Amino acid sequence: MVRQGPFDGLFGFSQGALLSAALVGLQQQGLALNRVPRVKYVMIISGAKIQSPALAAKAYANKINCASLHFIGDGDFVKAHGEELADSFVDPLVIRHPAGHTVPRLDEKGLQAMLSYLDKIERDLARD
Repeated sequence: MVRQGPFDGLFGFSQGALLSAALVGLQQQGLALNRVPRVKYVMIISGAKIQSPALAAKAYANKINCASLHFIGDGDFVKAHGEELADSFVDPLVIRHPAGHTVPRLDEKGLQAMLSYLDKIERDLARD
């Protein structure tokens, strides 16, 4: 991120989602990504909290104050963990879909919710 950045946000699926969320939480605590600008948003697909007790205690010590979009599948084996992760963020946007552990094809309602989220992020970034 130092060499290739700066990056405004992180996008992750499965283990990438787990890492993205944990990094944002650790950055908020001053424990990671200290040499790069604050991550302003995350998009999480089929995510969960990091399982290392020591890292989890630090990453999720407080609600993560970062814009977040969470895609949670009704058939996903990590569904409950994804909901727990979403609850770790301040004001998360959760889009549910009927599929499992996959990048979902969104219905019209989910697509509109995602586009509204992206519009808000774009406006917020333009103000910064």
